[in-house]
Amino acid sequence: MAGTGLVGRAWPELVPGRCPVLVVPDAARRLVAAGEGWARDAGVLERDPAPDWSATASPPCLTVRRPDGEAWFEGELAAGREWWRALRAHEVLLLVTGPFTSVFDFRSAAAAGNLALLAVRARTTTNP
Repeated sequence: MAGTGLVGRAWPELVPGRCPVLVVPDAARRLVAAGEGWARDAGVLERDPAPDWSATASPPCLTVRRPDGEAWFEGELAAGREWWRALRAHEVLLLVTGPFTSVFDFRSAAAAGNLALLAVRARTTTNP
């Protein structure tokens, strides 16, 4: 299964309103601190993006940096043009993480209220 890209890899989504989302499995490997703006509900999109966090995209690559400048996520995404265009238009990226390792256990983590969400400012350096 790991070879299919379905286990342990981040994946892009678009939520209603066409806001781009990056779903990142296995929060245990990445710091998620409430004091940095992480929340447990989608109301995070109604507030200003977390200060000092940033996302920079140069399709197909995306880097999300924590307030200390350390990369929280860095890698290539299998995202279509529609997702990259939505990122450019919204200039905000919603990060979703939690104790799941694949699309198959995401639903149970969400149902248990174990997801962490953070909105960050995003910029795209090239056209998708």
